[in-house]
Amino acid sequence: MASLHKDPRGKSPYWYVAYTLLDGRRVFRSTRQTDRKKAAEVSRTLERATRAARQDQLTESHVRKWMDELLESTGQSPVRNSTLRSFCDEWLSSKRLTVSHAAARRYERALELFIGQLGARALKPLAGVTAADIAAYRDARLAENVSGGTLEHYIKAIRSLFNSARRQGLVLTNPAEAIELPRKRTHERRVFSPQEIRGLLSEATAQWATLILLGFYTGGRLMDLAKLGWDAVDLVGGTITFSQGKTDARVLIPIHPELGEHLCSIAGDRGGPLCPALATTPATGADGLSKQFIRLMRASGIDPEVTKTSKHALSLKSFHSLRHSFASALANCGVPVELRMKLTGHKSAQIHQTYTHLELETLRSAIGALPRFRS
Repeated sequence: MASLHKDPRGKSPYWYVAYTLLDGRRVFRSTRQTDRKKAAEVSRTLERATRAARQDQLTESHVRKWMDELLESTGQSPVRNSTLRSFCDEWLSSKRLTVSHAAARRYERALELFIGQLGARALKPLAGVTAADIAAYRDARLAENVSGGTLEHYIKAIRSLFNSARRQGLVLTNPAEAIELPRKRTHERRVFSPQEIRGLLSEATAQWATLILLGFYTGGRLMDLAKLGWDAVDLVGGTITFSQGKTDARVLIPIHPELGEHLCSIAGDRGGPLCPALATTPATGADGLSKQFIRLMRASGIDPEVTKTSKHALSLKSFHSLRHSFASALANCGVPVELRMKLTGHKSAQIHQTYTHLELETLRSAIGALPRFRS
């Protein structure tokens, strides 16, 4: 039998209830109520639950019903009982107001797969989702061979969902926080050997030969170099200056003797792009620059080393391998990592990269030590 008591120490304003657990232990718990009538409601609810449990008749629906009655009797709102599906709908609706359409679609896809994985259990209370459920979801995506980045996004979406639920008091813990992600599977780009670069140059048209020499001796990216104009070339000072990638970061590269000789040989009116026909060709597509270079590699007897990812085929050898070859060759020449980062434009926080005279001469000497491919 449950009974009400005041704190015998006189330290708490609340009424306490004393009742017996199923294992026979007598416990003394605060009702968090200062009004005796409301405290009595808490006591009666505990008594009903204990009696039902003794008779093996305690169910989740009973507990929820009694808790709602108890909260209403004490002037509080009933327990909010969101299912996973309903809360996902609410959460996605709020996300659509705060993120881009593309980001919202990614969230929708992650949760669509999760709800599909749980099946009918998605209509159960949100608090019933466990870490084991999310681990099973992760493992199912791994079995589908999704990329590491996609899997990371899926799990982050679920973590964000449950963080929101925790802030709203719908769950006590976030089950997704216990989920470990596997180490990302990376595909390391290959480098070209000097013999392979000679083979490429022997098969290349004049403009492709220019682009290949620029790729190896500057480490630039395909489209940056394809659009490179003569205004970026200082044949007298022996430098090339251009922007790297989508940033405003610019790099200044000393011109290698072989590249300088080649540029002098094609320097006609020195107006417009160095490779006029290639500058107007897109990077992708059936006849884009990337595919043209792959065909050039095959004609030179070079295997692109195509590997399958979750969404497409990736060539481990491509024009970008010239950039890796450039960085690798500089490392082999003893160029410090700080200067290599400047040359390859990896340090993108600065809008304009400059060198001291000593650095420039060091780089000029290092680039001068890179191999020649044509006499």
